[in-house]
Amino acid sequence: MDEENRVRGLVWVDPRSLNAYKNFGDVVTFDSTYRTNRWVLKTWLEAVDNKPHITIITDQDIALSNAISEVMPNTNHTYCTWHISSKFPEKLSTLYTQYSEFKTDFNACIYKSLSSTEFEGRWEDLKEKYDLENHNWLNDMYAIRRQWVFASTKQHFAADMTTTSRSESMNSFFDEYVKASTGLKEFIENSQKTLESQYLWEVQADFDTEYKERRLFSNSSMEIHASKIYTKEMFKRFQKELQKSQSFVVKSMKGCGDYLLKMYLVEKSTLPEINRRNFFLKVSIDGSYSCTWKKFEHSGMICRHMIRYLNKKQKTMIPQDLVTMRWTINGNKVAGPLPCTPRMLGNVVESQTARYSGLCKAFQGLSVIGSCSVPRKRGKREMEMWATAAMFHWWFRNETLRLRRISAFRLQI
Repeated sequence: MDEENRVRGLVWVDPRSLNAYKNFGDVVTFDSTYRTNRWVLKTWLEAVDNKPHITIITDQDIALSNAISEVMPNTNHTYCTWHISSKFPEKLSTLYTQYSEFKTDFNACIYKSLSSTEFEGRWEDLKEKYDLENHNWLNDMYAIRRQWVFASTKQHFAADMTTTSRSESMNSFFDEYVKASTGLKEFIENSQKTLESQYLWEVQADFDTEYKERRLFSNSSMEIHASKIYTKEMFKRFQKELQKSQSFVVKSMKGCGDYLLKMYLVEKSTLPEINRRNFFLKVSIDGSYSCTWKKFEHSGMICRHMIRYLNKKQKTMIPQDLVTMRWTINGNKVAGPLPCTPRMLGNVVESQTARYSGLCKAFQGLSVIGSCSVPRKRGKREMEMWATAAMFHWWFRNETLRLRRISAFRLQI
């Protein structure tokens, strides 16, 4: 509130969104075109039961960076790589024009370094080759390299995201329902419509995951296992890694490691030897795996190099340690159903509005499930169940309209 007791700022978290945060709140993207002070972040944390994120992705905003470092000191703050790379043509135009090889060398340093050590070596070579000691913008970007250079950011889980494009697409989605001139009452109503639309998409995706068949291209035991545990979208991503794994070879590195740790070299056999990149795989005796590509650490999805190793060892299933719960069929069920905690006054629910709201939430799932499928060739008993559900939904809808009309009439009186 401001000094005249008027609403100045509002943080609103829908119950279903809060439940989604319990399942997937490890990575968050923030749109910093709105408030960037500590008040917003502190209120946000309070709204989500003070559960901090593993990673937060924003654009390069100084005010927001300072607020995040103070309010969430243990959260990995990553800058949107798209916003940074979009500045390259402007900030490096002189170097692009003056040196024909600079862009290739610069991109190799930024995007192809497998480790922080490799990046540091390439960066020093770049500075020496093109005399960049006094390039102010590059020096500033080097100072914050751990927040945008992939060799550093891939060390932490970020759901395979490096940009805030998810936030921007959601902004575009909300713009269809909410404008800058929208009043508070209309904002609440339209935001609810937006969330309902989003929820229906999610339910449709869950339905497709559970009931639609998966296409197998190899029929291998590991692919069959993946088809049973991953969501439809993540299974497609696994298949891409599985296909690409076939062009790699795995070689044991004798003399490296010990009885507790084995080292393997993984390289792409289809490329000329001079163009091959070496990836190193560590396998511990306790069954843990680590690849220098760090795809699993950053995305939670097993990489092609690990898949190739597992195939070589004739493994029929993906090891449990390499399966991230959030990408599985049951990933969005960890937190359980939405909590129903209506405010009580003694032993009686406080108001009819609260009771009505609770009933709407209780029967919403039935309506959504029914909308996902058209009954075809069903047995008599099943058809009767669908008909009963449809009739009940029709009755409930009409009863809802009747209650609304009574409420409106009372308000007029």
